[in-house]
Order: sequence, then structure tokens, then C-alpha cells
Amino acid sequence: MPGSVASVGHDKHGVNLQNLKAANSSSRFRQTSSGGMRPPHDWHRESEEHSSLAMVARHSSLALRDHSSTLQQSFDIRAKNSQTNTQEALRSKLSKSENLSSLLTDTLQATDDELRELEACKAKLEKNLARRSRALDLNLKRVQLRAQRPGREMVSDDVQSRLLGQGKLLQASIDKIGRCMKNADIDHSKLWEAKEALASDRMDKDEAMRLDTQALSLKSADFTQDQGGLQKKVFAYPHNWYKGTGQGVHEARNLQNDASRLRLAIERLLEESAEAEKMMERSLNEALRERTEVTNAVKGHLQQQREATRVELLEAQKRKAALLAAMDSKREPMALARQRYQMRKQRPTRELVHDEVEDALTQEFHDLQVIVNNMEQKIKGVEREIQVLNANMQQLDANIVDKASALSLDTQCMDLRVAGSVAGSVVSSRASNGSMQVLQQKIDSMEHQLTDARKSRQQMETKLTSLKGSLGGREDLDC
Repeated sequence: MPGSVASVGHDKHGVNLQNLKAANSSSRFRQTSSGGMRPPHDWHRESEEHSSLAMVARHSSLALRDHSSTLQQSFDIRAKNSQTNTQEALRSKLSKSENLSSLLTDTLQATDDELRELEACKAKLEKNLARRSRALDLNLKRVQLRAQRPGREMVSDDVQSRLLGQGKLLQASIDKIGRCMKNADIDHSKLWEAKEALASDRMDKDEAMRLDTQALSLKSADFTQDQGGLQKKVFAYPHNWYKGTGQGVHEARNLQNDASRLRLAIERLLEESAEAEKMMERSLNEALRERTEVTNAVKGHLQQQREATRVELLEAQKRKAALLAAMDSKREPMALARQRYQMRKQRPTRELVHDEVEDALTQEFHDLQVIVNNMEQKIKGVEREIQVLNANMQQLDANIVDKASALSLDTQCMDLRVAGSVAGSVVSSRASNGSMQVLQQKIDSMEHQLTDARKSRQQMETKLTSLKGSLGGREDLDC
């Protein structure tokens, strides 16, 4: 192998040829004779020196050429390796960027899907909120309707308690839906921000891949551009580059999971609240139906009692008229007995004898007076009974009017039923029928008691009539 770069310009002994040439030249001129002629040995030595110098220069040039070729080959290999490494790095970076871009695309698609699901969930919440608001308004109207009942009908019954319970349940559902909508808005905002960040990251990745692809496809340099040194523009290292994208994807997936859990919780909440509201609406309708049936039955019973009281009032008025007629019929015999008695008192003193006629007139008068007094007492009793019956009639009329008003209001409450509400179950119908049977038994018992009382009164009137007949044939007078 030729000499190294250090042997260029030197001989094999390491003597600097330039300096040696300068020294020989000065020595040669010093050895020139006075006649201007050089000695032969100096001439031979000069030739040898020049030949040696030429040989050394030739060897130095050869070594320099060999060394240059070697350097050029090593530089070519190094440049080729660098270009290969650059291309491999570009391909690797493109592959990584494509993978990250694909991951970002998938995450963006999942985020878009979750956003659509969340928006659909929000729309469903708004629809349920509107429906429950209408149901709450209906509940308030029912409460206001039932508040118009007469004072006698203001009873804290099952309908009232279930109406209040339904109002509380609906208000609680509305509050829960409001909180769910607020949480859904928060998650939607976070998901939208994550989507914007992912879209920006993917756009940057696409731009970087475009530039890297252009850099990889370059075959020749553009010498019109700045040919100065490289100015690095690095904002992040590879691990931070991966970490930034991975963190964004991780946060987006966490937000997707949070939104998905929220949607599932909202679905369960809506299902449970809807089931509870259906049960409450069903029980309320059953209570309303039972209440209207009971009110209608009581109203019918009161109407029957009113009719019976009216009939009894007519009978009492007839009885009073009969007693008055009977008492009037006894006044003439009493006056006749008194007149007879007074007429017999005009007999002569000798004839004023306490005889059997005196006793008969006295007995007749006393009997008639007792009968008239008894009849007066009976008439007073009948009049009191008529007053009681009239008062009962008025109370029954007022009660019937109140029952009719309450029945009308409860019927209006039933007519205000929400469209699509669930009808009463078979069990509730049986329970309602059972309560109606108990009420009907009570009504039958009261009617039997009234019938027995009427029979007892008729028996007393019969006895009084027979007593009056037995006393009517006596002709005694009480002085």
C-alpha cells in the first residue's frame, strides 16, 4: 500500500525533500569555480538529486492518488450508507406515522359514534323530560280538581295520598333527568374537545407523512434553495411524540368509556323510573276507579234513603192529618157531653142526685178528654218526627249534591288520564269488587234496620188505633 498522508514530500528516511532541494541549490552555487565552470561530480550529483527528487515526487503523487481513491471509496460507502439509513428511517417513520394515524382514525370514528349515541341519549332525555313535565302538569290539575270538592268530601283517601306520591315521584324523576342532561352535556363537551384534539393530531400526522413521502421520493437536489448549514427544528423527542399521541388516544377512550357508562346509567334510570311511574299511574287509576264506584254506590244508597225518607214523610203527614181529623171528631162528643152535663145541672135542687147518669157523663167526658190529650201529644210527636224527617231530607239532599260533585270531579280526574296509561290489573279489580261487596252488605244491613223500625212504628200505630176504637164507645163525662 502506498505511503500514508504523513510520507508525502519526504523520502524513505523522513527527510523533507523541499528543504533538501533548497539546501543543495545553495550549496551548488557556493561550489562554483571562479571561472564559472562546475566540477563533474557536482554535475553528476545534481542529476542524481534531480532524478531522486522526481522519483520521490512521483511516488508522493502516486501515494496521494491512491489515498484519495481510498478516501473517495470510503466516503461513497459512507454517503450510501447514510442515504440508506435516511431512507430506512423515513420508511420506519412513515410506518409509525401510518400506524398512529390509523389509531387516531379508529379512535376518531369511535369518538364520533359515541358523540352520536350521546346526542341520541340527550334527545331521549329531552323527550322523557317533556313527557314527565306533562305528567306533572296533569297531576297538578288533578290535585286542583279534587281541591274543589265540597267540605264534606275533603277526605284524605287513597286517591289523595297516591296523587301526592305521584307528584313527588315525577318531580324526583324530573330532577334526576335534569342532572343526567347536565352530565351528558359535560361529557359531550369533553368528547368534542378530545375529537378536535385527535383530528388536529391526525391532520399533523397526515401532513408529516406527506412531507416524509416527498422527502423519500426526492432523487435530485434543488440548488436554487439555500445551501447553508442545517438548522434543526425539533420540538419533541420520539418518546414524547409517542406519548403525546398515546395520551390523547387514552384520554379519548377514557371519555368514551365514561360516556358509555353514563348512557347505560341513564337507560337504567329511565327504565326504572318509567316502571315506577307506570305502577303509580296504574295504582292511582285503580284508586280513582274504586273511589268513583264507592262514591256512586254511597250516592245511590243516599238516594234510596232519601226516597224512603220522602215516603216516610208523606206517611207521617198522612198520619198527622188522620190524627187531626180524629181529634176534631172527638171535640163534638166532648162538647155534647159538656152541654148535657151543664143542662142536667139546671134540674131542681131536689133532683140534683149523683146518679148513674152523672157517672156516665163524667166518665164519657174524661175518656174523650184523655183521648184528645193523647191525640194532641201524638200529633206533637208526629210533628217532631216530620221536622226530623225534613231535616234528614235536607241533609240527604245536600249530601247527595256533594256526592254528585265529588263523583263528577273524580270522573274528570279519570278523564284526564295520560294517553297510553296502563289499565288496572285483575287483582285490583278483584280488590275493588271486594270493597264494593262490603259496602253493599252495610247498605243492606241499614235497609233491614229501617224496615224493622217501620214495622215497629206500624205496630204502635195499630195499637193506638185499637185503643182509640175501644175508647170511642164510652159515653162518660168528667165534670
